[in-house]
Amino acid sequence: MIDWLIKQISTQWIAIITAIAGFIAWKQEHSKLIVRADEKTQRISEIGLNNGTSLVNKKSSTQRLSVWLINPSEDDVSFFDLRVTLNTHEVFYYTNLTFNSMNNLNGIKAESITPVNADGISNEPIAVWLPQANYGTVQSHGFVQLDLIFHSKEPCENGIVLMKLAQPHNLLGRLRHSRFVPKCLRPKRGFVFSETKEVSLPFHVKEVS
Repeated sequence: MIDWLIKQISTQWIAIITAIAGFIAWKQEHSKLIVRADEKTQRISEIGLNNGTSLVNKKSSTQRLSVWLINPSEDDVSFFDLRVTLNTHEVFYYTNLTFNSMNNLNGIKAESITPVNADGISNEPIAVWLPQANYGTVQSHGFVQLDLIFHSKEPCENGIVLMKLAQPHNLLGRLRHSRFVPKCLRPKRGFVFSETKEVSLPFHVKEVS
């Protein structure tokens, strides 16, 4: 039996290595969040609230940008430090908490927006999902939509959405964190177990109103 096994390995080693490499590549590809975003923002005339009223901004143009996070893996994956920049400066966007505090609303949530299109203000509101915070977790095989609502005083060709994504450890990284590894080979104190990778998604603010 042992001789047969050795013979099979010696004659099929190329196929075995190919299978292992394919599995590793598949695992790495399916352990990461898939992130997509609109290529341009959408103008908003008002934000609908869950109490039946609406919030109209008259100071500067209100814009909406949707970001989608898809998790095809078997594990929950987190994101951190979600930011929005226009040209060279960072802009403020609404989360559920800041939306309430900035507009003096208590226990009221944004649930829709009324877009502005080429023909004017639309009669059909669109549901929105403001981020809970600038970080979060996408459940295994899950999907999250984040609607980033912010103000822009002028068009912008160089808008960017930035965020950090948690990355899975490779085999070497897992071994270094094992309690069975000598202390001299372990990461230094304060080393964060979950490695992160920053992604950037470009977009444009074509029109303001």
